[in-house]
Amino acid sequence: MSLTSLLSLLPYLVFIAASPFTLDDRIWDRANTPTPLSFSPSGDAGISAQQMFLGTNKKVYILDKTENNPVNVTGKYGTHPAWAVEYDLATNTYRTMDVDSNTFCACGGVLANGTWAIFGGNQPITTGGVATTDQGAYHDTDGGTAIRLINPCNDQSCEYIQGDQPFQVSEGDTGGYLQMTGRRWYPTVEALPDGSLIIIGGDKNGGYVNTPAQDNPTYEFFPPKGDGNAVNLQFLSDTLPINLYALTWLMPSGRLFMQANRKSILYDYESQETTNLPDMPFAARVYPASAATALLPLTPDNNYTATVLFCGGSANEQWGNDGGPGFNITAVQADNTCVRISPDDDNPQYEQDDYMFESRSMGQFVILPDGTFWFGNGVEYGTAGYGPPYYSTGQSYGQAPVYWPAIYNPSAPKGGRWNRTGLSPSQNERMYHSTAILLPDGSVFISGSNANADFTNDQWRSRTDTERWYPWYFNLARPTYSGMPSTISYGGESFDLVIAGLTDENTVKNTKVVLIRGGFNTHAIGFGQRYLQLENSYTIDMESGNTTLHVSQIRGNPGPTLFQPGPALFFLVVDGVPSEGDFVMIGSGEIGTQPTTTNAPLPSSQVKAVQTNTTDDTGSGSGSGSGSGSGSSAGMRLEVGGLVWGTGCMVVLGLMVMV
Repeated sequence: MSLTSLLSLLPYLVFIAASPFTLDDRIWDRANTPTPLSFSPSGDAGISAQQMFLGTNKKVYILDKTENNPVNVTGKYGTHPAWAVEYDLATNTYRTMDVDSNTFCACGGVLANGTWAIFGGNQPITTGGVATTDQGAYHDTDGGTAIRLINPCNDQSCEYIQGDQPFQVSEGDTGGYLQMTGRRWYPTVEALPDGSLIIIGGDKNGGYVNTPAQDNPTYEFFPPKGDGNAVNLQFLSDTLPINLYALTWLMPSGRLFMQANRKSILYDYESQETTNLPDMPFAARVYPASAATALLPLTPDNNYTATVLFCGGSANEQWGNDGGPGFNITAVQADNTCVRISPDDDNPQYEQDDYMFESRSMGQFVILPDGTFWFGNGVEYGTAGYGPPYYSTGQSYGQAPVYWPAIYNPSAPKGGRWNRTGLSPSQNERMYHSTAILLPDGSVFISGSNANADFTNDQWRSRTDTERWYPWYFNLARPTYSGMPSTISYGGESFDLVIAGLTDENTVKNTKVVLIRGGFNTHAIGFGQRYLQLENSYTIDMESGNTTLHVSQIRGNPGPTLFQPGPALFFLVVDGVPSEGDFVMIGSGEIGTQPTTTNAPLPSSQVKAVQTNTTDDTGSGSGSGSGSGSGSSAGMRLEVGGLVWGTGCMVVLGLMVMV
């Protein structure tokens, strides 16, 4: 075929390059496309979502306190209002589940083997939230020392594993191994490097804030360690009366960073040594001041430095007692400051961050796959809590709900970290006892709001509806890849992810692999929420049109103190657009000392050039040229007779002609 004949075919040649992006059918619904940066109603959970966690890629588990919810369940103690459901994300329907004991203001976390554990709660109650010591209207037992376990499932077969809790905990044994050493209402739960859980603090019977008479200034482990007894922690006594849900994160050093009232410490739970840190500036952040808090993403760029962010809360100095604030707290404007601290630094100090758009208590952070934070829910005046005397509308100690979300970018320059461009408000107040979590499709699932002693439709009502917030990337085609491992280890050999159709080097450089654990969410706190970016290099193969990411395991040093063992969502993020998240097991999948080793070096990043062939008029010839180089050319190649096509040029009988 002559050159003239070949050139005449140009108008009829159509080239379709492979793409690393697809319309993932797990995300994309052409008939019901949501509007990015906005809220959309989803369904109804049947109960108010005081506590919530993502159990599988399809199921959300929701817990409420005991109250007269509009849906029932039949269990060990007969038919009673349900305060636990399994919510199906595909159908937006729920399955009621039987929980015997009162989970009011409980806390939880996930163990290394994937089992979730929920700890504590309050005494049994009957109509109107009134405490009782016998089988009242709602058939609930004492939740003060209770432990409940669940292994999430997709086939509706899983149920909560519970001990035999009595109606009055003083009756003695309250559930065998599924009981704690003492009553804990508002305890803190954090995962440890061996995949067990530490349960910290709480009080005995509830109230607005803690008191010396009610305080449980100890911690314990699950499964139990040593002699199984609780260990005293002076920090909890020192931070009365606002030490409930003490804000706690495991640091890479292996110590616990803890913050309550205005005090901050690093605590070594093995040696029981306390290191005092600077006091919290500007405002109280812990419950009931209830700031939004989160551990910032752990990334190669920040050398996996653990930095904790606090935004909002209350600068109030008068906290009353367990009976209430003692004055009209709803007239006190919430705080609008943000601060950061890196507790493992040689000289950790609180650093003032950007002001929020408005004052807020009970705002919540949800970390998105692109590394930014969704920030929503909460109120502009008052604090968490409810009860008489009723200072304002309804029973709530918080008023003036904030309907607007915002986006916080932790890596943006100071002064430009908050953004609200293009966002729209929710139509629903999300006040005390609201929750929000990240879903595998990268959207945010929101439910709850119930500042009431018992279920009510009076303002502010007990909300059972659910909604979603959709990020900027939601309607975009999502990255796809192959090669995801089933487990991530601490050190060892790297693994490869193959992304078909991606050869633009600038895009590859802006591609990352991240792990996100959403945690157990309640009271505007994501207990255990953590984001880690794995290190990677790449090989761009212009011949095949594919990119291979060489991805390191979690750093073997420090290992599980960086990201505790257990299930987490795995995302590939390309130019900020995440794939569908899939669950992967971090560590051994067992509770115990996790294997660690040195990380194998990653291959150097490279671009492998297209191989070219030259032929003579008879069609025979010899190949020439291969190697590596850098650049951002697309990797499409088509050979027709003596033509070899690549993006931007064609090779014709050994001659290069730019097109």
